[in-house]
Amino acid sequence: MSKRAIKSRPRPLLARPGANFTCFSDGLCCTNIHALGPLTRSEAKDMKKLAIASVEFNEDAEGMCMAASQNGSCYFIKDGKCGVHAKYGPEAKPTGCRRFPYGLVSTPDGGRVTTEHRCSCRNLGERPPLDLEDAEASLRDRAGRLEVDQEVPERIPLSSRKKVSWAQYRLLEDAIFARLSAGELAEDVLDAPALPPLVESEWPVYAAEYFGMVDDTAGGVALGRFGDALLYLSAGHTPPHRGRPWAASFEKAIARSAQPMDPEDIYNDWIADEIWMFRWLEWGAMDRGRAEMATRLKVARTLQQWLQDEGVRADQATAEAIMCVELATVSTEWPRAVEDMIL
Repeated sequence: MSKRAIKSRPRPLLARPGANFTCFSDGLCCTNIHALGPLTRSEAKDMKKLAIASVEFNEDAEGMCMAASQNGSCYFIKDGKCGVHAKYGPEAKPTGCRRFPYGLVSTPDGGRVTTEHRCSCRNLGERPPLDLEDAEASLRDRAGRLEVDQEVPERIPLSSRKKVSWAQYRLLEDAIFARLSAGELAEDVLDAPALPPLVESEWPVYAAEYFGMVDDTAGGVALGRFGDALLYLSAGHTPPHRGRPWAASFEKAIARSAQPMDPEDIYNDWIADEIWMFRWLEWGAMDRGRAEMATRLKVARTLQQWLQDEGVRADQATAEAIMCVELATVSTEWPRAVEDMIL
């Protein structure tokens, strides 16, 4: 008799050991790190009822988004806090606002609560352990149901030729987490090439695509910095001077820490979360995911060094670098680069 497949399920909710987060209202996620949306028709209608000027059409998002004030913050942000949340509660906010930085991955063990690192409250400063009750409030839809972002398959692909059972994968993953927790360099744990050769293009070509997206928003500056690092690593490019997006938010975060953090702890926490959330499944198998993470890590270290050369404290420079890399690699250009990698 064949064994019954173990299906993924969203409960119980699970937090990765060592994941720390709470919202301190640094305000970063409610600024122009990207388009503030897009909104569904019903969400746009609800926001317009609160303030007609709070919604606008965004060409980049090709849809309705929250309007930004002159300083780049969402229309409803006052003193770093959301006016909609304060007056009407979290359930009144658009889905993207309500969920960020949380996500949910359904696995045979339960629902893994994930956190994005595009947030100074997530990756810098003293923070309490992730609160599953707070996460659940953000992860439920308006009907009270948990919204799952992804379900893991019954067998986990380690490469294009090898898949393993969930139990076998968990043993492998636990070993990775143990090494990261023990302080091993993330590069050694990933054991994968950074910026590997490409099949159809070259890394400078992808760098140039990021330069084409630079504008006067904070997100545009971050995209330019990411392109600078790609071009430096692949062609020895000397970068121009660019500003530091969201410096004020990260300075709020370091003010919460009595002692500077070890940059390696920040990197290892980031990579552990990337593995925990199974983002690498987007690339088909774990070997490609390892190379993708190793590439992002190398770019982040380059940006960190440049920021330190500008006088930024090492832990803050690391967090700001990760922020730039995370923003750049959720763009539409990045998947094409990853799929082009020769492995």
